[in-house]
Amino acid sequence: METTHTSNEKISEALKLLEEAAREKKDEVRRLVSDKYVHLKNALGEAGHSMTESLESAEKCTLDAIRQAKEASVERIKNAGAAVDEQVHANPWPYIGGAALAAFICGYIVGRKK
Repeated sequence: METTHTSNEKISEALKLLEEAAREKKDEVRRLVSDKYVHLKNALGEAGHSMTESLESAEKCTLDAIRQAKEASVERIKNAGAAVDEQVHANPWPYIGGAALAAFICGYIVGRKK
């Protein structure tokens, strides 16, 4: 009976040692994994922050380019309108004839029977 008791004690002692070793390894693995995830989390946070800054910068550049394009096109339209106005005032008959011809063609196309 003593042998059974002794072997049970030895088995219990071995199980306790294994359990302790497993806990230590478990804690070590947790620590290693959490360290890896912290580095990954920090790297992703930095990448996200830099991407946000890049997108904000691109947005500002795009808005500036749109404003400049709008201002330039408004200026061109004003210049073109002024040039056409001067030409019409200098020589109106070709423009009146062109408008009459365009109206006649549109009326002919709309008014013909199928």
